[in-house]
Amino acid sequence: MIGIIGAVIEEAEAIKKEISDINENIINGISFFTGKFNDKEVVFVQSGIGKVNAAITATLLIEKFGVSEVIFSGVAGSLDERLKVGDVVVGRDVVQHDVDATAFGYKMGQIPQMKEWAFESDKELIEKTGTITNFEHQILLGRILTGDQFVSKKNVKIQLGKDFEALCVDMESGAVAQVCTRLGVKFLIIRSISDSITDESDMEYETFVKLAAKNSTKILKNLTL
Repeated sequence: MIGIIGAVIEEAEAIKKEISDINENIINGISFFTGKFNDKEVVFVQSGIGKVNAAITATLLIEKFGVSEVIFSGVAGSLDERLKVGDVVVGRDVVQHDVDATAFGYKMGQIPQMKEWAFESDKELIEKTGTITNFEHQILLGRILTGDQFVSKKNVKIQLGKDFEALCVDMESGAVAQVCTRLGVKFLIIRSISDSITDESDMEYETFVKLAAKNSTKILKNLTL
């Protein structure tokens, strides 16, 4: 069974429309939807925003439903001038940029007591994204950053991209990647770009999040063929 996580309500609604024979299971106040997506048995859940919400959701998804893989789709802000609104980043790996335990000898972004600095996506799942055709926007493979803050200022984006050699930033992926790594479940992170590095306004997020959700859904269909 495949676990699918969405971060925001717009993409959650788009994905749920594609699930047949859908049934809702409520666990600890979180709604999990079982059914078939592209004729594959899936469990879908909306994580909510932020690392704690995402970690709780991912843990329940794995522990209660025994999924063999987790695909996490969502939106992110660009850290690279090549990326435009509607483009997609497939996460090669994920780093939590707001974790600072350097005083204890850890690398910036490294979770204390975990050997990984960057949590790596499953290589086979990454390879599947290379077969996607007839896509209107570009798809780039690279590093995704996560932190419990909405990053909108251009100078901050540029510095994060430079410091971590990353393509985009969000508020959930790193937590899901950490949970999957700890529990031994393969994962893949997909992020549609909702705002460009050249625009400091958060208005783009509201305007383009539905487009980003549509793109994520299209890629999910290819991944579950």
